[in-house]
Amino acid sequence: MRSLNTQYLSRLDHLRFYAAALVLVFHYFHQFVGNVAFNNPLASLVNEGHVGIGLFMVLSGFIFSVIAQGKDIHYGWFIYNRFIRIYPLYIFAVFLAVTLRVYNHDQVTRSAFDILGWLLAFRPATIVEVPYFPHLWTIPVEFSFYLLFPFLHTFFTQRGLKYFLGILTLMLLLRAGVWLEYGTVRFLAYETLFGRLDQFLIGYVCGWLYSAGRGEKWLGFPPVLAAAGAVLLAAVWWLNQQGGSHNMEAGWWVVWPLVEGLAWAWLVMAYMYCRIPIPARIDRTLGRLGEYSFSIYVVHLFVVVIVAKRIGLLGLSSNLALDATLSALLTALPITLLIASLTFAVIEKPFLSLRKVYVRKPAQPSPATS
Repeated sequence: MRSLNTQYLSRLDHLRFYAAALVLVFHYFHQFVGNVAFNNPLASLVNEGHVGIGLFMVLSGFIFSVIAQGKDIHYGWFIYNRFIRIYPLYIFAVFLAVTLRVYNHDQVTRSAFDILGWLLAFRPATIVEVPYFPHLWTIPVEFSFYLLFPFLHTFFTQRGLKYFLGILTLMLLLRAGVWLEYGTVRFLAYETLFGRLDQFLIGYVCGWLYSAGRGEKWLGFPPVLAAAGAVLLAAVWWLNQQGGSHNMEAGWWVVWPLVEGLAWAWLVMAYMYCRIPIPARIDRTLGRLGEYSFSIYVVHLFVVVIVAKRIGLLGLSSNLALDATLSALLTALPITLLIASLTFAVIEKPFLSLRKVYVRKPAQPSPATS
């Protein structure tokens, strides 16, 4: 996504597309395959494809950090830009979701309150009742990051890395306390700011390192990218063996947001620094698909549900898991891309033209970040 506030980094758009595609395949896969512990790490990644959300969270922190390093942020213009970036399409999806809920569940009297609840920066209470858009719980979490980011950037600039380490420690202690008190912390860790903030902060630190070129000498080697991918697959395979997102009582949810964020962070840094050149045509194609990533994420489940019912499995293999994955890539993904290109063109892009510059050089040099 091109910004008025920083130079364009096409590889970030590549990663955005990978994250959106992973979540789409995950949802299509689970239309046909239950939650299974796979011995194959790649199959585990598809089965636990919800981890693509963690990649989105890390990337959000990364790009904002790159934009803001060495600059002051105008809070009002920053929030304005973030609002017009996500809310036009989000409002479109919200009205569709609530309309479907009203007419499919005969709950007309609650529609106005439902819409208001969805548009605030909190998880709407009725989100699980609409089969096509429950994944939109991530949008209020993301917007919470936006509300906090200018303050987090200022305090990091003033106090350094130890400030973020303090926040991460606080989040760990909070989740541990909730688990000890309630016997479960999965919801808090997976679906709220109190878990996902770990990943946003980790992404910010990656952006800070990337802006200064720290780690480029050793992270740029292709084997480092392969190692990062192997570590991510190993972590997701372990998650899959433990029951994945369906294991609601597990104590490891206390640390999982941090582990997932660190695994994605290594992969992001290695991908951004990797010295293997990407052919120009592939780079442009992946970059364009990355521009559509928000539209892909918002509309994909609506498409997945319909395609799964009307087309289903293509019967390309005798392995159900493999067939579900291939069917997602060959049917639901292309259709979603077509629809996403349209929603991007008629909903997202016109509003993106209204963005403002929200960063400026500080009047006085900021204290060096430790």
